[in-house]
Amino acid sequence: MKRILIIGISFLGALIVSGSVMADKDITEQQVPPAVLRTFKSVYPNVSGVEYEEKVKNGQTVYKFEFKDNGLEHEVVYSADGKVVKAKLEH
Repeated sequence: MKRILIIGISFLGALIVSGSVMADKDITEQQVPPAVLRTFKSVYPNVSGVEYEEKVKNGQTVYKFEFKDNGLEHEVVYSADGKVVKAKLEH
């Protein structure tokens, strides 16, 4: 019985870890929802070289944008409706 419980817990742990890894994926600009892209381009109209990522956080899909602007590294996370969830600036 103890062995079955340990195997079951190990299997559940592996599912959780693989699920969180599979939840993040690189996407193209064309795969970003229009509302999110509109919001981003209204604030950063001249930025290029943007990396786009789709993530699932707390059951909600969010979109992370990473880019450089004026020599500074930016990371902005948007909800699916285009609202900023998180913004980070690194020097």
